[in-house]
Amino acid sequence: MNYIAEINGFERWLETHPLPTLAQLLWYKLLYWSSRSGWPEWTQVDNRRLMVSLQIAREASLTESRERLVNAGLIEYQKGRKGIPGRYRMISFLGKPTEYTYNMQVQNEVQSVVYPVCNPVVYSEVQTVGIINNKQKQKQEKSNTDVLPEKNDAFSEQIATIRELYNSICGSYPRQEKLSEAKKKTIRESLESGYTVEDFKRLFEMAESSDFLKGRNNKGWSAKFDWLIKADNMAKVLKGNYANKPAKKGTTQSAGRNRFRNFDGRTGDLDDFAWVKNRERPPGSAVKEKRM
Repeated sequence: MNYIAEINGFERWLETHPLPTLAQLLWYKLLYWSSRSGWPEWTQVDNRRLMVSLQIAREASLTESRERLVNAGLIEYQKGRKGIPGRYRMISFLGKPTEYTYNMQVQNEVQSVVYPVCNPVVYSEVQTVGIINNKQKQKQEKSNTDVLPEKNDAFSEQIATIRELYNSICGSYPRQEKLSEAKKKTIRESLESGYTVEDFKRLFEMAESSDFLKGRNNKGWSAKFDWLIKADNMAKVLKGNYANKPAKKGTTQSAGRNRFRNFDGRTGDLDDFAWVKNRERPPGSAVKEKRM
């Protein structure tokens, strides 16, 4: 197989066949492992390695993307068994006719026959129409500059995984049924700064175990999802700034009370020992009365 030719064939195929971003990324990863293994007919790759490469936490996301590639006829898959990973077979685009290659062949044949007899005047008219269309397209693009494009980048799958991790781990915090664009933007910025899905999982675990972040503090403040996902606040939580402090070793309050109750081998309140102060001492006693 030719690495560059397969990538070009895949990109041309995508022009007429929609495919989710995660499924596209899985195809590229499988092509890489096949190339790294020396282009065998079948390549063995375990699910855990693929999930780490794709930066996803749910195996269901990997299974769904794999089924899309199989149904599209881009790969073949044989399920492994215990101790033996599954096998993948890449379907080569070389020698496989596609709509793109067919249109290119027809265009080249028609151009070689028609172009020599074309009237130069007709060509100039077509060129003028093309210039007008380009100007109209530029005006339309300029008028739509205030419209924000739909967010559909490589972080979409990771953002969905992070929301699911939060809802499953942080049972003491309000659930996030649907993320607003502002929250997605904050998560995307944290991912772009270098944090991974695994870092978010550890963040939620530490937040769930922190009494301070859950509102058990003298300020009456508790952390919210919007606060946790900010990169600066993530650094503080992951550093352990809000972890519960271990209990100090030493005597307890009850032990302090028993210190008087065990005086002279007796039990009772301090007033019961008034006889120690008021009793008549024998002459020559070395015991001195302390000033109260």
